[in-house]
Amino acid sequence: MKTVIRVVALALLACFAAACSGGNKEGEASASKVIQFWEIQTENVMNGIIDDSISRFREANPGFTVEKNILQNEDFKSKIVVALGSNTAPDIFLTWTGGGMIEYINANRITPLTKYMNQDNYKNYFMDAGIAQATFNGDIWAVPVENCSVAGVFYNKSIFNRLGIQVPVTITELEAACDKFLANNVIPFGLANKAKYVASFYYMYLVDRYAGAQLFADAANRSGVTFEDEAFLWAGKKIQEWARKGYFGEGYNSLDGETGAHRQMFYNNECAMVLDGAWAVSAFYDEEGPVDDMSLFPFPAVEGGKGDINSMVGTVGDNFYCVSSASPYPDESFDLIRHLVDETAIEKRIAAGRVPPTKNARAENALNTVVLDLLQKAPTIQLWYDQYLPSAMGEIHKDQLQALVGLSITPEEYNTAMERAAQSYLTN
Repeated sequence: MKTVIRVVALALLACFAAACSGGNKEGEASASKVIQFWEIQTENVMNGIIDDSISRFREANPGFTVEKNILQNEDFKSKIVVALGSNTAPDIFLTWTGGGMIEYINANRITPLTKYMNQDNYKNYFMDAGIAQATFNGDIWAVPVENCSVAGVFYNKSIFNRLGIQVPVTITELEAACDKFLANNVIPFGLANKAKYVASFYYMYLVDRYAGAQLFADAANRSGVTFEDEAFLWAGKKIQEWARKGYFGEGYNSLDGETGAHRQMFYNNECAMVLDGAWAVSAFYDEEGPVDDMSLFPFPAVEGGKGDINSMVGTVGDNFYCVSSASPYPDESFDLIRHLVDETAIEKRIAAGRVPPTKNARAENALNTVVLDLLQKAPTIQLWYDQYLPSAMGEIHKDQLQALVGLSITPEEYNTAMERAAQSYLTN
């Protein structure tokens, strides 16, 4: 189903343009043949892999240099809007596809990559679902690079075994397990929600398991469903019930997931589970976490719900890289992206604990073996809400959900805020 989005990007970008200053990037790049590249891979192992790709690109393209700028996730989101609005955007930057990518397209900020992807059938190198995510109006606009990132429940096998708890298959079983953890002074879930999007994982799965994969798409596409549907109300009430019971511990809205606060709780046996994206696997290995004592399982089913326990929330590609429409070097920029995900890079990414979005991907550790199995079983993969929706509405979703899980608004107030946002940013 095609999402029809009211374009807010040009107005948003224009409001930054007057306040921002910058040199003539195009002129400067022409003189020095510098390709500017923004990314958000803050882990040492991933930056080493990217640096190696850059080095190999430079060997293949004499006379070009690459200026790499590493940003935190949320910092990138604000700075790229400013850069696009002031015509100082880097040659290569990432998108998570969905509504944000469509805004870039409609604002003429990125260049179509179809001709590059079709050359020698290069697009067939990637998983079909990844190419589908990067396609809009018949063109391919970005390259899936970083990871197949679906969210799963990582759990501490020793704690489960010590307390005689089996992997839960239903929400009722999950709640019984959480109550037993609490009775034994173990926080059920390590939740670090300062960046706001992590609590959304729980909410998205609750909606999916209760109502099935289509409901959210119907609400977002204005197809006879609103964001005040009973499924959204049920999910809001359930996540608040868990918060009140202490399933997330205390202070979770101030814990920083970007720096791995929830993973440290996991390593220290303070919590039994972490609901996180598959990107966490490489962090577990990079941080030398107790990986032999970890595994993961799909988010449990709602008894009587319409959702499929095998359906996943996430993305096939995670960070997709696009080329600025203002770049004086689109050919070389695309070649750099190819080096980021060529066979040499793929081998390094797999060794680092990633599942690349390419057809030659494989799992070389126990955790990613489960991730790959979950991907292969999934009948649907729901793109993260904040990426599926127009970016402004995605921010409203995160802000309001943080307030919801923080118990400062009611589920009804959350739904009303989302429906008002839908009426502002989504059209028939």
